[in-house]
Amino acid sequence: MAFLGALSLFITEVQAQEKTVAGKPSIKDFSIIGKKGVIYFPKMKALVAYVSDSTIHWKTTDANGLIKEGDEKVSYKKLTDNLHFFNWIEKDGFTVSQIIDTKNGTVKVFWSFNDDKSERGKRSSMFVEGKFRFDK
Repeated sequence: MAFLGALSLFITEVQAQEKTVAGKPSIKDFSIIGKKGVIYFPKMKALVAYVSDSTIHWKTTDANGLIKEGDEKVSYKKLTDNLHFFNWIEKDGFTVSQIIDTKNGTVKVFWSFNDDKSERGKRSSMFVEGKFRFDK
């Protein structure tokens, strides 16, 4: 019985050590659902709550301080432990497809949007890259 108690204590200590490296927390859980994140794009910042695998809440602030906010129904696919694909279409037709790498802190996004000047179905698109971090 004493052996089991000592083994349990040892396992607890190893698990605690795995969570810190040189006194800093070491994140080994790269899941995103149920968490909040911040994405830094070249011209704006987005605060995102990944409420569930079908719902997010986002709030963006652009370089001029203009704030936009919304709740979206999303399609979500976990590609690997740290790669997450999201897609949604906003009420105004703005479409977002993004891959978030929660381990390396990167985001690759494809946006498409209404553009009356475009000869391609009155829509335009662009690729954007950003930086991701979990928000506390």
